[in-house]
Parts: sequence; structure tokens; C-alpha cells
Amino acid sequence: PISHVAPKPKICEQMEKMGLVSIQSIIPNIRIDLPYGTSENFTGVQLYETTQYAYFQKDVANKLAEAYKILSEKYPQYYFLILDAARPMSVQLQMWNAVKGTQGRYFVANPNKTGLHNYGAAVDITLTDKHGNLIDMGCPFDTFSALAHTDKEEELLQNGLLTEEQYRNRKILREVMIQAGFKPIKREWWHFNACSLEEAKIKYELIQ
Repeated sequence: PISHVAPKPKICEQMEKMGLVSIQSIIPNIRIDLPYGTSENFTGVQLYETTQYAYFQKDVANKLAEAYKILSEKYPQYYFLILDAARPMSVQLQMWNAVKGTQGRYFVANPNKTGLHNYGAAVDITLTDKHGNLIDMGCPFDTFSALAHTDKEEELLQNGLLTEEQYRNRKILREVMIQAGFKPIKREWWHFNACSLEEAKIKYELIQ
């Protein structure tokens, strides 16, 4: 019987032409579920054609493979789940328009300035158990509040807004990602940068 494999979305072709790589080509077993490929995200609109393809610059993908290896060795009970990867500017503009005039504007990169997702040099990532169940991080992906802040965790813990377990889970994710060369940011526990924006502008092409 002929197997009907769905053609890759156009965006995948665009990414590959620009030299970005699908993370599955580097880490075949990695779990991917992009909320922006559904309408179940903060904009209420489907922004990507797919939930299953995640692209990065080649050296960023290799760095992620290193993080995957570290996680497997140090915390074999946990698995990565990619929530967002390379993001075209056209999508960034849709996001920006969705948060205009709201608190969310502090969390979304202004399209006039660009962000590291727009160069394929950032990843939104979390942990799951072996069955794919999300590990409790204290608040969901894309929570636009202080609960998501990494620089307020001690305070959140003291005020009972974060449990010891949730705090530990976040620290495990950060430990592994930092060891592989990624940098966390203050406002989002799930977001990690592979380099600075200045470096990305020199090394990579902006994804339109």
C-alpha cells in the first residue's frame, strides 16, 4: 500500500532554504508540541501550519542535542518537550498586535526590535515524564504574570505561590540548559537563548 505522508508545510521549506535544521533530524526522539500551531494559545489564533516541526540554526540545534544528552544522563526520568522554536517575523507581528494595550506587551518582543526566536536562536522548552505528562513548573507556558519570572522565584516560594517541588523542577530545567550553553531570561521560565541578540544579528538571517 502507498503511504500518504502529508507534505511539509511551506514554512519548513523556507527554513531549510535559509540553512535552519529540523530538530528531529538531530534528535529523532525529541517531543514537540507547538501551542502556536493550534488556537490554544494567548492570541486565540492558529499562528503556525503545524504543531510538530521545530527549526533552529544548526549550531543551536547541536547545543540543544547537548542539553538532551545531559538531561538523559543526569535526570533520566525527565524528557524535553519543545514549545516554540524559530519564529517568522510575520508571526511575531500577529503576536504583537494581539497583546497591544495589555500586560502581555512586556512579554512579547516588539517586531521593530526583533527577538532571538526570529533568528532561530531561542527555544521555549519544558520537561515531561516518560508518558508525556507535563512536569509541574508552577504556571503554564505563556503565563503573563510574575509567576513566570525566574528572578522572583525565592519570593514566590516564600509567599507560598510556588512550591518547593515546582521550584526544584524549574531549577533542573535551567541547570541542564545552562550546562549546554543556553541562557535563561528573567520573565519566562521556559525561554532560553543560545546567544545574544547582537551575536544573532551578525551570524544569522532574520526569518521573515
